[in-house]
Amino acid sequence: MTGQLDLDYRRLERLALRYRGGLIGTSSGKRLTNKHGTSLEFADYRPYLPGDDIRRVDWSLFGRSRRLYTKLNRSEVDATVNFLLDGSRSMDWGEPNKGIWAKKLTLALSYLSLRAYDRVAVGLGPKEVSAWLPPVHGRAAFGRVLSFLKTQDFAREGDLNYLLASFRPILRPLQLTVIISDFLSPGGYQEGISQLLRRRQQLLVFHLASPDELEPDFRGPVTLTDVETGQKKDVDVDPLLVYRYQQVVQEHVGQVRDFCRQRDIPYFPVNTQEEPVDFLLTHGGKIFRTV
Repeated sequence: MTGQLDLDYRRLERLALRYRGGLIGTSSGKRLTNKHGTSLEFADYRPYLPGDDIRRVDWSLFGRSRRLYTKLNRSEVDATVNFLLDGSRSMDWGEPNKGIWAKKLTLALSYLSLRAYDRVAVGLGPKEVSAWLPPVHGRAAFGRVLSFLKTQDFAREGDLNYLLASFRPILRPLQLTVIISDFLSPGGYQEGISQLLRRRQQLLVFHLASPDELEPDFRGPVTLTDVETGQKKDVDVDPLLVYRYQQVVQEHVGQVRDFCRQRDIPYFPVNTQEEPVDFLLTHGGKIFRTV
């Protein structure tokens, strides 16, 4: 399993996660929040109050207005990044395998987060949270994330709505939460994501599909098995059926994409043929900055 989760960490170090303002942290770190504090990035002014540090008075503004104003800066704190993995049976499919890809993506983003002194938490389950690694901190904690992921599997029928909703009580408001799923749950995903938004999470969504799901190459009489429910169906696969199937796949991808975009959630469709590090370097402009 360790070999299956190998990554090119040297190339990863060219990236750093980018956050919107407003994240909540628990101690000093590298992330800027909307809380006023002592970092070097200017946020606003307010009238001087007795007891304010005289070094934070803007004397150039005093020269123009003859009034004392204190400069307010944005507090630097550590952010918490939560990774929510769809643990349903359909994720254990494809070549390259979607479940392994999800674990490697989680490792890659965890590595970047821990290097930036953020806290990392990881949860996984089919219909509810069956495995949870509480927030860990510091570069040395990467081994705990790796050990946790190595023991997880994708073996049961899933319900993504129920799974995402079950994470909500665990999460604190104003955290970054990364959802990694193939979005093949029959019950949908909309209400689960909406629950996380109501919990005031900043969300990232990665929508996984394997090459054989996107471009099936079998033809003729076949028996298809639903990996979630085990139900079987005999079909005769011809070019017209393949075309209709691909239309349905594109409609599904479009529905998830549009749902996310309407809520200002960064959305990334993934073909697992591309290695996670390559994917992040190529497509991660919305969530990364180069360092």
